[in-house]
Amino acid sequence: MTFLPVVAAEQDYFFNPHFVITDEEMTDQLSMSLEDIQGFLIQRNSGLANLITTDYNGVNKKASEIIWQAAQESFISPKVIIATLQKEQSLIDDPSPTQKRLDRAMGYRCPDSGSCHPNTLDFGKQVDGATWQLRQYFENPFQWTYQKDKTFLIDDWYIKPVNQATANLYNYTPHYHGNNRFWQIWQNYWGRDYPDGSLLKSYNSPAVWWIQYGAKRLVTSWGVFISRFDPNKIITTSQTDLEKYEDGSPIQFYNYSILGLSDGKTYLLVDDDLRYISSPEVFRTIGFNPEEIIEVTEADLAGYSYGVEITVESIYPTGALIQDDQSGGVFHVQDGVKHPIYSREIMDAKFKGKVLTQVSPEELDQYLTGLPIKFEDGELIKIKDGSKVYVISDGFRRWIKSESAFANFAYKWDNIIETSQLAVNIHPLGEDIE
Repeated sequence: MTFLPVVAAEQDYFFNPHFVITDEEMTDQLSMSLEDIQGFLIQRNSGLANLITTDYNGVNKKASEIIWQAAQESFISPKVIIATLQKEQSLIDDPSPTQKRLDRAMGYRCPDSGSCHPNTLDFGKQVDGATWQLRQYFENPFQWTYQKDKTFLIDDWYIKPVNQATANLYNYTPHYHGNNRFWQIWQNYWGRDYPDGSLLKSYNSPAVWWIQYGAKRLVTSWGVFISRFDPNKIITTSQTDLEKYEDGSPIQFYNYSILGLSDGKTYLLVDDDLRYISSPEVFRTIGFNPEEIIEVTEADLAGYSYGVEITVESIYPTGALIQDDQSGGVFHVQDGVKHPIYSREIMDAKFKGKVLTQVSPEELDQYLTGLPIKFEDGELIKIKDGSKVYVISDGFRRWIKSESAFANFAYKWDNIIETSQLAVNIHPLGEDIE
């Protein structure tokens, strides 16, 4: 197969040559409707949007109809066809493609060693033939050079395709860089960049990952997960989307675990903060039991940050919900600082199950006032009676601009929290999600 050089805009992601896309992604012929395909071509300002040419039967059709027809007949995703058209001849992003490039649209039967077969030099025949060829790799996987779970030397890379779709792509284009380009295009067109705070799992694995600072962190057990996260917030996505993120340090300890190093130092884990317990006296005063200490190594603590030290002067070191018994105002008090909570929805989402203790205004006045409590990253929020839905990421609220964007990220309408305008506005506006 022939292919054009990768453009800079398509080199923003990490490519795993052993895993390009999933079998499900390659065979999802319903991933785009005919209208979706035409709309996509228009959106990309592609010359194919206005192209009317013959299909493999000689019938005049729009390019989008030819793509859709080939996808349905061979049970291959239209997205695969579109990405291949871009990989081979840049036809998706070219507003004025030449006839020569249209005739070689999919690189079908156009070997590196010579010219294309004359019977395939036609847009309709290229799309139909290439899509049919991709289906043949599925139907007869052992008849082709590259097979899943076997290792091959390709362009000085030892590559072991982990699924049939990846093997298919190497059979079609037996080059590292060609498949790198395909994957970069796929990510550029359809890859999802989930905001920090997202909880993700793939369709074929129970493992759950938390996205933080652009990396994915494996939650090592269900018990650990429950201690920090809400199962209703898990988003199921493709393995391709997960592979885009580098691995971060795993989340392997329960929230509020007591972790002890061999040098005698002991820490209370609160979310991602390790809080040093300054002395055995403090340990006893808080009411911890030595049998609760989990022995760890420095390596186990990688990925956690060090928070405020817990001393005898620390007031509510593990945090407490306090309500002014006169005004009704609610605060989260920790280490002698009271943080206002501006809505019941924030309290319920952030401190579910915590006891609310009423105190006098005089007692509250003893504490310093800190920043208001925000929603956790990953929460979906909107103003009551408002129309805009936001996702919280890194403390910012990011407007999800359309229903299609909402659906693309597999968000759930039931997870939207309606709250007050004040509670929404404490989160500064971030970048829109489109």
